Amino acid sequence: MAEATLEGPARPSLVGLGERFAREELRSSARVLIVLALGVNRRLTFTDLLELTHVAKGSLSYHIRQLETAGLVGTATVFTFRGQRMVVSITASGGELYRRLVEELRALPPSPIGDRTPTSPAPD
Repeated sequence: MAEATLEGPARPSLVGLGERFAREELRSSARVLIVLALGVNRRLTFTDLLELTHVAKGSLSYHIRQLETAGLVGTATVFTFRGQRMVVSITASGGELYRRLVEELRALPPSPIGDRTPTSPAPD
């Protein structure tokens, strides 16, 4: 079996992606997911983010605070017929980070494995 290396056409994209994820505020998959979700939706309620991330309420609050401290998201309390709701919105800085992450993900070359169905045998 050939030794795996980080060479070839994927290297610049993976290095750039690694640099983006090296930011302290993005060292959590939950925070990355929050930034991606808000990049697509612009704003979501705390409840929406709970359903999306599958993390506990306290953990989600912590992740949102980390992103807010970094200037990537903002929060607001809105009043509804059902009571107070927290709304989380992406900031201009968060939107820029989202765009760069998406660009770098799109720049990755296609997988050499190709389309395999779950019943296909794994390559040797």
